[in-house]
Amino acid sequence: MSAENQYIIGSLDTGLQILELMLNRDTVTVTDIATELGVARSTAHRALTTLERRHFVALSSSGRGYAAGPRLVEIGSPRCLDPQSRIEARPILNRVLEETEESVHTSLLLGDQLLVVDGRRSKHRVDIGLRVGMVAPAHGMAGGKLLLSCLSDDQIFALFPDESLLRLGPKTLSTRTALMDDIAEIRQNGYAVAVQESERGVSSIALLLSGASWRDRMAIVISVPVERGSWEELMVLKDRLQGIIADS
Repeated sequence: MSAENQYIIGSLDTGLQILELMLNRDTVTVTDIATELGVARSTAHRALTTLERRHFVALSSSGRGYAAGPRLVEIGSPRCLDPQSRIEARPILNRVLEETEESVHTSLLLGDQLLVVDGRRSKHRVDIGLRVGMVAPAHGMAGGKLLLSCLSDDQIFALFPDESLLRLGPKTLSTRTALMDDIAEIRQNGYAVAVQESERGVSSIALLLSGASWRDRMAIVISVPVERGSWEELMVLKDRLQGIIADS
């Protein structure tokens, strides 16, 4: 054994390598860990069990692997915070503003909070404004609900351990049960809607913009005054937004 290796704790090294894998994937299995790290399945299982106990990983809702736990989600900085990601999203934001004439922004998930990363403001006389840099509870925002829908149920329960949720607007989903029911629909539809949930008078439609794993995903959100935000109008905006994303 080299002088350098004699100070390495094998089990700790295995655990750290697992965390590195989890930063870039939605789920991993015992077989994945054993194969990629070159360790026995029993070693991989013990390491995952230890990380699960400390809430760094969690069993996926399907029961067929492990996902990032609440502690890892909390400390794992999203890659889409880097300046290059903002630069890459700018042409899409500009095009959405040009084609819809409505306010649009990108947002990402930070634990149970949503961060507005960048955006463009509508030139309509009546507008809802733009708050780049704002952090707000994810459960009350269209983009937040969409990004939460990409997590497993276990991850969401860990982020929202209480049944009661903070009310932000007159129609905020104020219970975890209501949130999970909405998330089930979002997973099926592929988009999220919030009508007067974040605040009075605001309607929003959100779609996924990018990201293969939980650290890469951003939502792109169009927000309008409720006077221009009927269900039919939101669906028209959704279709136009889908077309722009597909062309980008």
